[in-house]
Amino acid sequence: MSMSKRLNVCIIGCGDMGRTHAAGWKLRDDAEIVAVSDPMEDRRNQMVENTGAKGYADWKDAILHEGVNVVSVCVPVCFHSEVSCFAMRNGRHVLCEKPLALTIDQADEMVRTAKKTGMLLSTSFQYRGYARNVRYRKMFQEGAFGGPIFVRYSDVREVRPKLAMHKRSMNGGPVIDMAGHYFDFIRFITGEEPVSVFARGHVFGKGTARLASVEDFAIDAADVQVTMTGGHVLNVFVNWGMPEGYSGFGEEVIIGPKLSTRATPDGIEVVSQNWKETWDTKIGNPPGSSVRINDLAEAIIEGRQPEVTGEDGRAALKMSLAALKSIETGNVIKL
Repeated sequence: MSMSKRLNVCIIGCGDMGRTHAAGWKLRDDAEIVAVSDPMEDRRNQMVENTGAKGYADWKDAILHEGVNVVSVCVPVCFHSEVSCFAMRNGRHVLCEKPLALTIDQADEMVRTAKKTGMLLSTSFQYRGYARNVRYRKMFQEGAFGGPIFVRYSDVREVRPKLAMHKRSMNGGPVIDMAGHYFDFIRFITGEEPVSVFARGHVFGKGTARLASVEDFAIDAADVQVTMTGGHVLNVFVNWGMPEGYSGFGEEVIIGPKLSTRATPDGIEVVSQNWKETWDTKIGNPPGSSVRINDLAEAIIEGRQPEVTGEDGRAALKMSLAALKSIETGNVIKL
């Protein structure tokens, strides 16, 4: 690889996701983390120690560090648009953690900026890279399900330790912060688009000791149904409002006229009329955010668009916001 193609990486936000991105970038021989930023000195210094990068309290200074050409944006969602657009306007490609933004206006600004500057913008939806989901997509494309599919996801957890995840003004709660993964998933495996969204939701976490300081609670328990072109139906139940210490559980089921699949600890349990078996899909799953990091890196090198673009992030956000509007109004929201 020529030096002109070397990836000099800046990571904005040194919390859990920032550390995950750092680990992913460090796996690449053609990438070097040269700058990091976080307002919290202890987190910033830890990242500096782990990467050898220069640390900055001001994120703009980190992005403008000499030689930076790609930025991982790992800050609360309310800051995604500002940080990403600044990076792209200064000639840096961007991998933005999901969800892309809090509002459609913010997402639109990010997409417009990418087009205007010629910089690449990728949304870090990791689920597309999981071996299980790649297998689902192949099955769908080959017609294995036999027709329209019903997809059911459940994600039930105790109240989150990060207060930003429960604040409407920061991360938007699980309908924005988590359900976007599933909204992107149904578009990924079917190649089709949403038609309508209907949802019901509540705030379960209010009154818990962990969230005592939260004032602008986001919906933290919601059931969302999305109808897709082709008649496919996605049902998502997200709940981040259970009491502290709740063990949590998840569910993932796909059902079509010919067969059903269910995610298990060992892979995919596939059941049809006369047979039942489990396919091992654990092998080949990239660690953390590496699937999106690797795709963006290769897109930069090859001069192509990343697999998950800003437009994909916007599409998932539009579905999340439609779900919240449905909860607020009690109506089916047409898309």
